[in-house]
Amino acid sequence: MKLFTLLLFVFATNAHANQVMTGEVIRVHDGDTLTLKIGNENTNIRFARIDAPELKQPFGKESGDYLRNMVNGKTVTVDVDTIDRYGRAVGTVMIGNHNINMQMVQDGYAWVYREYSKGGDDLMLLEKDARARRIGLWMLDNPIYPSDFRKAKK
Repeated sequence: MKLFTLLLFVFATNAHANQVMTGEVIRVHDGDTLTLKIGNENTNIRFARIDAPELKQPFGKESGDYLRNMVNGKTVTVDVDTIDRYGRAVGTVMIGNHNINMQMVQDGYAWVYREYSKGGDDLMLLEKDARARRIGLWMLDNPIYPSDFRKAKK
């Protein structure tokens, strides 16, 4: 039974990877997760390569509000990299040619997700610039990397 479950998970994970989805944003959960309406289905999307503050950590609400103002009710395209362990499609969110993942980092509302960012030089430069300008979460005296915040809560 465990082998069947594992094979089913692997098949489901690979079935959506490298796929493009287009839909209307019907909900923003936080600064790096939203729900798309695609036809009659709702699909949860996790932004690839970025990690926004958790809602209960400093700047979490601001990050979610910033993303909400950018995308809520709009049609976006998601270039899906993979499916995570929670069943969410993980990818790059675009409005036209505008990369929302990059915008979140550039404006200081998310970190580069170092654990999952492969070759993220473009994002790292944007984060470095946002830090230097002390914008968004970088205006805080001691911003806490979301992964560290989650580990401390456990």
